[in-house]
Amino acid sequence: MRTGKYLIVCLSVVFLLAGAYVLRESLRNSSGHFAEEGILIGALLSALALVAMSWSIKLHLGTKALERHMRGR
Repeated sequence: MRTGKYLIVCLSVVFLLAGAYVLRESLRNSSGHFAEEGILIGALLSALALVAMSWSIKLHLGTKALERHMRGR
């Protein structure tokens, strides 16, 4: 579990950057035919980034609780 310690954080950053890029490009070309789909895809990628970040926090807190339990606190 230690080897992939920052994998979820990196995934959330990648999803957030991809979502922000898609949102920016779809808003820049808002007169195009696929502007609404671009906004929805950008929002979906940003939501995936939030889910990945919350999953990372949940795993971190669970690991810390397990360490405290194993030490006998």
